[in-house]
Amino acid sequence: MRLFIATPITLPIYTAIKQKLSPYIQGNWILGSNLHITHLFIGEQEPNNYKFRLNIPNEKIELKGLDFFNDKILYIKASSPNIDIVHKELIKKLQIHSKTFKPHVTLCRIKSIKDKTKLLNAVKEFNNLKFYADFEVYLYSSTLTPKGAIYKKLYKY
Repeated sequence: MRLFIATPITLPIYTAIKQKLSPYIQGNWILGSNLHITHLFIGEQEPNNYKFRLNIPNEKIELKGLDFFNDKILYIKASSPNIDIVHKELIKKLQIHSKTFKPHVTLCRIKSIKDKTKLLNAVKEFNNLKFYADFEVYLYSSTLTPKGAIYKKLYKY
């Protein structure tokens, strides 16, 4: 089973972001119900091996500011005082190596940018908006289909 550990995100202005930016980019927008912060991608594994106690901070995650990874991913930045600690605890518990952790919520996988200047100006309009999400962490399964990924919560940490 394809697994990952993540925090689900509800973004009240997601539809507005899509409507405002879609004229300037072509890509695959993430289904609103699939928005999340990936703490750790696991891959093809047995879920029972990943059901353990994890110290989840009693705090909110701040979502603020749109940005890009190499003009290929549009995302909203995520931060909290202890979000890095959760990632490090996962790495330690599972004794695995992980890439640098940059907390974010992927909004769109970009295929092409139609007008970069207009896109960047539109993105600026959302940079002062701020939202908060509950710091909940789940083990998810991910089933890939031609219409997109289907996520299922398997276990709450």
